[in-house]
Amino acid sequence: MFTLELYFLNEEEKSVKISVDDPRADVTGEELAIAMASIIAADVFTSSGGNLVSAVGAKVIERNVTEIEIA
Repeated sequence: MFTLELYFLNEEEKSVKISVDDPRADVTGEELAIAMASIIAADVFTSSGGNLVSAVGAKVIERNVTEIEIA
C-alpha cells in the first residue's frame, strides 16, 4: 500500500499534512507542485493555524503488511 503525503505551511507557519491513499505510481514532482499550488489557491483546506499558505514537500510512503498466524 502506498500513501502520498503532501506537506504545507499554514498562516501560523505550522506544518500541515494531507494524505492521499494509492497515488498514481508515476506522479512527478512537477505535477505535485502544480497540484499543491492549486490546493492553496482553491483555499478549501484549513487547519487550526489557519489556511494553507505554502507548499513544503511531498513523500510517498510504502507500507507492507505481513500477517502472522498465531498457533
